[in-house]
Amino acid sequence: MDVQETTASDLIARSTRCDVMKDFALPFTVKVYLGSMGLSNSGSDELIGWVSDLLHGNDVKRTEAAQSIVSFIDELAASRRKQSAADFTTYIVQAQVQGRCVTDEEVRGIGVLFLITGLDTVAAALGFDLAYLARNPEDQESLRREPTRIAIAVEELLCAYSTVQIIRVATKDVDFEGVSMRRGDFVSCATMIANRDPAEFMCPDTIDLARQDHRYIAFGYGPHLCRGANLARREIAVGIHEWLTRIPTFRIKEVCRR
Repeated sequence: MDVQETTASDLIARSTRCDVMKDFALPFTVKVYLGSMGLSNSGSDELIGWVSDLLHGNDVKRTEAAQSIVSFIDELAASRRKQSAADFTTYIVQAQVQGRCVTDEEVRGIGVLFLITGLDTVAAALGFDLAYLARNPEDQESLRREPTRIAIAVEELLCAYSTVQIIRVATKDVDFEGVSMRRGDFVSCATMIANRDPAEFMCPDTIDLARQDHRYIAFGYGPHLCRGANLARREIAVGIHEWLTRIPTFRIKEVCRR
């Protein structure tokens, strides 16, 4: 993104351009994650690398990243079992389900899920939202003038730019409307299409940051509702507010094509 004016409020604002994901969205979300886990920011670059390799790397990198993340969660959990702290890790290891303590495997699963969703998912949402605002300067300036509208705007942007693609595994062979799926096949469920349902939304393909009626499923639904949805909403709203407070009018960098 090109920043059209400069301020002295922080490193990004002092430059004329930045990579919004690398320089803002990921560092912002990883600091929130580390703070909630009771950790310092010293390992932020390593965590970002692991999550990036796990989600976007080749087979070797994904395997190595998965092993590193699991080891990280296991070591952190073991540390909190020995000495508790006022953080989410302690809450996990001390939690009970139906009168029993959670197992090591369950602690590991919760920790890995929280790491991935806390970094990649929220950062991706911030990236989509700031890209939209960069392309729509009127909405950008409107939220800058009236920051109290940011929370409602976040709901509309979550509806428009859902970041989670649900993957399921077929449990049996089946033909669905001419498409053959076999047991063990991965099935990509594009649930976010429901957010553009004309039967539910007026002008479903139009982004209206003042829209009040939001029945989207960006965070899932029913038993599959994301338990971190409210934290994610809050992070996105704070991220946008802090960006608009510090960064003047911004736009997507023009790429010269030959």
